[in-house]
Amino acid sequence: MENLEIWKEIFRLSGELFNQAPWLYLSETDIFGVKTPRSGKTYFISIMGSAGELSAIAAYDGSAALEQFWEIQENPHGNPENILLIPHIILSFVNKNEIDHVLTEIFEKAGLKAGRGRRWPDVKRVIPELVPSVPVDSRLEDLANILEQSLEVFSRAREDLSFFLPEDQDDDVYLIREQMKKGSLTEWKDNYRKVHPEPVHYKAVINLSDIAAVQSLSKTSAIFQAGYRMIPNHVRDEINPDYFPFIVILTDKKSGIIEGFELLTPFPDYNSMIEKIPVTIIGLINKLKFRPMRIEVNDDKLYEMLDPVFRKFQINIKLVPDVKSVEEAFEGILSNMG
Repeated sequence: MENLEIWKEIFRLSGELFNQAPWLYLSETDIFGVKTPRSGKTYFISIMGSAGELSAIAAYDGSAALEQFWEIQENPHGNPENILLIPHIILSFVNKNEIDHVLTEIFEKAGLKAGRGRRWPDVKRVIPELVPSVPVDSRLEDLANILEQSLEVFSRAREDLSFFLPEDQDDDVYLIREQMKKGSLTEWKDNYRKVHPEPVHYKAVINLSDIAAVQSLSKTSAIFQAGYRMIPNHVRDEINPDYFPFIVILTDKKSGIIEGFELLTPFPDYNSMIEKIPVTIIGLINKLKFRPMRIEVNDDKLYEMLDPVFRKFQINIKLVPDVKSVEEAFEGILSNMG
């Protein structure tokens, strides 16, 4: 099926979704899965809009993305931009003037017309650290399958939600819609499956010269806090797709003074950038010409990467609930950026 034909099907299904309005009777945490036949990916579906702020459907890409979704749900006061760190496809309904030129051109080619006062479907793929963009290739077929099967689930859920999670199933068991063979026929069926998050491992690569440089520094009683955050102002250049930069910050816990910071870009990918953070922190310490007694972090990934390295430096690394001085420094930097 050519892309334009897939887009026409997506727009048709979007119209059915808008009319069905599942955000009126489902919450964001009523999660189920759709395993798409072409890519073999399992997307986890969440309806957004029960609070009345927007009307949208999000399809989170795999079990690791599902785990990130639940982490955000468990920390409602966390950084709102963290949603941009979860790989997913989102279809939301907005005013036409909010649609970008790429999708507007597709509307015109597909002959899409919305009634007066109606909302238009805005389709975006979210890749961690990149500015959300219109999906292409196999993601389009995936989205058509997602919408088709979601409509089936929503129509049933309107009458009875119990099939989402039968009483005899554990919380980590999800309804998955997937194609199954029955004789010579292939049809979509309900399947209930336990979902385990895909493990993501980060490994900091530190040069021996960096280790030797820090070990030669004099040790002090200073306590630093370290952290990293995404800057929610995108960058455009001629080589890479539009992206959001990251900032790594090192602060003095007691005074709140910023001891150093550095910007990172998400290339070649987000995971590679995360693995650069420990060596970035080590570089900031080297510039100070002294070693702190302790560094505090509140990020599990960062702690796991730093702990084995900092033992070599005789710097205590501690996992704490929050790094207040880093958060205040970040807000100050954002304020200065306007």
